[in-house]
Amino acid sequence: MFSLTIKELAARKLRLVTTAFAVLLGVAFMAGTLVFTDTIGATYDSALADANDGVDAYVRTPSEIDIGYGEPGPRLDSSLAQTVAAVDGVDEVALRINGYAQLVGRDGKPVGDISKSPAFGTNWVTVDELNPYVLASGHAPAGDDEIVIDKTSADKAGYAPGDVATVLTKGEPRQFTIAGIARFGTNDSPAGATAVLFTDAMATELLSEPGRADAVLITADDGVSQQQVADAVQAAVSGDVEVVTGATLTDEQQKSLADDIAGFATIMLIFAFVAVFVGAFIINNTFSITVAQRTREMAMLRAIGASGRQVKRSVLIEAGVIGTVASGAGLGAGIGVAVGLRQLMSAFGFDMPDGPTVISTSAMVISFAVGVAVTVVSAWLPARRAARIAPIAALRDVSVDRSGGSVRRAIAGTAITVGGVAALLAGLDGEIALVGIGALATLVGVAVLGPVLARPVAKAFGLPLRMRGLSGELATRNATRNPKRTARTAASLMIGVALVGFMTVFAASAKSSLAGSLETDFTGTHIVDSGAWDNSAGLSPDLADDLRSTPGVDTVSQARLSPAIVDGSPTDMFFAFDSVTVDDVFRLGSVEGDLDSLGSDGIAVSAEHAEDEGWTLGSTVPVTFPSGDTTFVVKAIYSGGTDWVGSMFVDLDGLRASGGGELDYRLYVSGDEDAIERVAADYGSASVLDKDGFLDLVGGQIDTLLGLFYALLMLA
Repeated sequence: MFSLTIKELAARKLRLVTTAFAVLLGVAFMAGTLVFTDTIGATYDSALADANDGVDAYVRTPSEIDIGYGEPGPRLDSSLAQTVAAVDGVDEVALRINGYAQLVGRDGKPVGDISKSPAFGTNWVTVDELNPYVLASGHAPAGDDEIVIDKTSADKAGYAPGDVATVLTKGEPRQFTIAGIARFGTNDSPAGATAVLFTDAMATELLSEPGRADAVLITADDGVSQQQVADAVQAAVSGDVEVVTGATLTDEQQKSLADDIAGFATIMLIFAFVAVFVGAFIINNTFSITVAQRTREMAMLRAIGASGRQVKRSVLIEAGVIGTVASGAGLGAGIGVAVGLRQLMSAFGFDMPDGPTVISTSAMVISFAVGVAVTVVSAWLPARRAARIAPIAALRDVSVDRSGGSVRRAIAGTAITVGGVAALLAGLDGEIALVGIGALATLVGVAVLGPVLARPVAKAFGLPLRMRGLSGELATRNATRNPKRTARTAASLMIGVALVGFMTVFAASAKSSLAGSLETDFTGTHIVDSGAWDNSAGLSPDLADDLRSTPGVDTVSQARLSPAIVDGSPTDMFFAFDSVTVDDVFRLGSVEGDLDSLGSDGIAVSAEHAEDEGWTLGSTVPVTFPSGDTTFVVKAIYSGGTDWVGSMFVDLDGLRASGGGELDYRLYVSGDEDAIERVAADYGSASVLDKDGFLDLVGGQIDTLLGLFYALLMLA
């Protein structure tokens, strides 16, 4: 039967090509996705390993909050470096000082987009073994008025050594002379980020605070292991700090980054799943048609002695051969898809790190196995139908399956569809996973109902065509002739249309919801936006002070962000507002308690969240920030404005007292637009937006993501 199957495939090359193409596309997208994410992960891992290559031990203040590379965390006393330097086994020490620094281009706009890639500043480490940066041109900063920038940023802005550039930090904008341009290890920039490097003194002034640093870097004497020097330093310093080996530091940073990439990889694999899922319908339909066309041939095999099992096996062997050939070709195409995905992400404004394409064995094996398995499984039902062909069928006309499905199919399809719709609606309150499950179940349910619905739907839509003559009549009859085949053919198209429709409606709903919330809850006139999504970047507090002293500006309310763990639940967006002015720019509804009394130890909570958590006025809320633990007291409960202020917030004083949030995420302002723009023009990262402008900004971001979705779906 195997040789017969191979001869059959050779005789019907067109069917082999068309079926294999569906398999190839699915495998190519899956392999491309896995290669793409493996490449990003390996590139970032390499960059982090380069950054920590000379670090034998690392002294830091411990934190329960994950701090990314270059981001400010809980700081330690910089005099600790002297204590560490005196420990036996320590060769060299250096301070690491991190914070926000945004390079401004010649056009007065920030270099890079901080909503897509980080912007940070750090000190130029004078100990070569501990400095991850290597000069590509120029020299190290020799004075406090000089900086070094990464090569990627220099290329984007057209800067060269000797040029003067503006840098934004937590203070007033400052101008510096570019002394040098550096590479980050073997890369042009630290994983796509914009980096500005200062002298130790200037980094302390602009990024940190007097006498404070983020970490102490250590190299060990020859013959002293990383663990030995780490243990010796830990014994010499207080228990308020911890000492880890360079290998441990690198491993922690790589694992943290791997978690971030895993979320992105999951999204990409969803599109790969769509490609494979659609391919399965096409394969199933192709084999169903093939079996129907070859009914007499298979009946003849049965008549000359082949068993039903042998006939079924021949169909599955055919599927296996097609799956093997197509999956092998799909692996090669997948490498091209991976390169294409990188270019696609770059085209949508996401900076991709430099690095070679990584083709892992696991990515190839998984993609190949999925391709073969999906092909064989998709051919299972047609193969089973082939096994049931009786020998007498060789003497009959080929029969057509005109059944539209059983009562059991109708009940099962209806139940799955109703359950899917219910799960989807239930998940709209914020349970994204439930929305995904509901959407998938709905698609499966409609696919199960397809044969039941195919004939009546085809007749209804075919009515106008039948009025146009014979061709319309033939088309309608052909569509209703075999409801199961029609349903299978339509299923793959249905999935694509459903996904496009769902995302389009979702995006339109998000824009409409924002417009409604902006009109009903925001009472200010303008929003000054930083473009940041976390506390690693933002607006200098000096901008708010300058605006308050500007004639024509009536109200300025600052908003800040910080990662935190609230009563055991982690969040990346814990809000802090100026509690005295927040209700001047937002309608917070009825307020129980007093917002003005929040101070440094109070927290305001939405009525819905307070009810969910069982909190009332006077309840205590434990919060962990990067710098440590604190406890807030519920001093106000509000009923509105949650789209803007979240389910809870503290006063700016509360965030400062907890050691977090030095930069403003946004400013909500009431005043004259010209006056606001005149002041904001000195702060290059500040975008002054009225209500329509803010809608356009967010709408553009939604459209960008929607365009990326369409592009990925087209590839899938």
